[in-house]
Amino acid sequence: MARTRTAEPSLDKLFGRSGRPIYAVDAERRIVYCNPALAAWVGLDAKQIAGRYVEYHSEPTSDGSAASDTVGPLTGLCPPPHALAGQVSDATVSCIARDGRLVHRHADFVPLEMPVNRAGTGDGRSQITSKRGGVIVLLADRDLSPQELVAKLSGEPSADELHRAIRRFRHAQTAEYATASLLGNSSAMRKVRAQVLAAAASGANVLIHGSQGTGRTHAARAIHYHAADDAPVTLVPVDCDVLSEDRWRRILDSCRGPAAGNAKQRPTLLLHNLECMPASYQAQLSEAIRRNLIAARVIATRTDRPHAARNMSLAGNSGDAGVVTAIDPQTVPTPPVAADLLDELSTLTIRLPRLVERIEDLPILAQCFLEACNRNSEKQVGFVRPDAIDLLTLHSWPGELNELREVISAAYQTTKTHEITAGDLPAVIYHAAKAASLPQRQPPERIVLDELLARIEKEVVLRALTQARGNKTEAAALLGMTRPRLYRRLVQLGLVVEASAEPIVFELDSAEQEQ
Repeated sequence: MARTRTAEPSLDKLFGRSGRPIYAVDAERRIVYCNPALAAWVGLDAKQIAGRYVEYHSEPTSDGSAASDTVGPLTGLCPPPHALAGQVSDATVSCIARDGRLVHRHADFVPLEMPVNRAGTGDGRSQITSKRGGVIVLLADRDLSPQELVAKLSGEPSADELHRAIRRFRHAQTAEYATASLLGNSSAMRKVRAQVLAAAASGANVLIHGSQGTGRTHAARAIHYHAADDAPVTLVPVDCDVLSEDRWRRILDSCRGPAAGNAKQRPTLLLHNLECMPASYQAQLSEAIRRNLIAARVIATRTDRPHAARNMSLAGNSGDAGVVTAIDPQTVPTPPVAADLLDELSTLTIRLPRLVERIEDLPILAQCFLEACNRNSEKQVGFVRPDAIDLLTLHSWPGELNELREVISAAYQTTKTHEITAGDLPAVIYHAAKAASLPQRQPPERIVLDELLARIEKEVVLRALTQARGNKTEAAALLGMTRPRLYRRLVQLGLVVEASAEPIVFELDSAEQEQ
């Protein structure tokens, strides 16, 4: 009897000859097969790819290049979580090309089901069932052009569009600190990114201000790393809120020297929370900068307005009472910063907008924070559903980006599926939505009696003049007063300019005589 040839060798040969990159991922998200076309596209040997894990996020791994990334997961090749969950779908995958470009290709994801033998039929035979066994990924034979990538963006972007946009943004920003808080396509964030690049190129002192949680420190580090590029430029971060006299003296000593040489290659003195710096230290720093005794460029962050400390704990889902607790002690006004120090530091000033001022960026920010949760996690969640985004837009976000990150993290822990729904959001989001649906109570209008009576009298006088067709004598008769008295009231009510008034004979009627 002739032996039956197995399909495996022929299938492997078929995939091996294909010009389309093809690979397979098992249920544990490990690459178990790739053909030569995939190895060529990624720029790694097939042996370096097989056995590697994939994760659905856009966080940097090592230096981000495929050639050097031989240990961490190949994040760009991860199928979307709904494909891993067993849905036939299509999306895009990406890798770093040999010339350093981030390239994308369209991919079709075909889930696999593997037979599993289970005992339990009662007659000694095994019961054969099936379970999710992984995904085969078939890529297109060419990269998407920049025009195709832009053309695919929509007004309500899908999870794949957001994922691709985040990866492109991260790759375009060479510094790690030029990512999360600067992400977004709103006009406010485009302006901030332009200001960050201008500040990095100038080498001048910079003042960054905004509410707590808007990413001021992140923007400051982005300026430093953009300016430094690949040069080993020193960064000296200082938290002014916990600054001791001894540490301040050592910081000044380490930065002393004439501000000479390439301005962009000077060390960076990064002052967090400038408003918390003691007045005596402010005076010392201002004098040192004014006298050209600081060899470092200074980047300072400052809080915009009074704030209260927030202690937020997020857990569970919207059905849990008291999921979010916020302890708000008495609000303390932000201490002032000396005017002369502000003059020295505000050569360039950047204001970071609040999240409610850039609410159109919320979907991509939520996707970014969600994908960060996927890193090094067995759970892979791919999308925040539109119904959840709608609820998020109703929140006032007092904690800014930090609060959004915590909300997404809490929802990530709660969800049991491959996407975050409205039911996964913490209770505070539902409270905001309920408050937004209630009619807004208007404060009671303040009544000034004299003004109210004057408006009433003016309306009555005008009505009498209309009825009398402008005849003042007749209007006065209708109002039960003399013509001179009517005329005085017209002047007092601003209905007649006194300078152009006709001569008045002051006559008192009986009522006025009695007064």
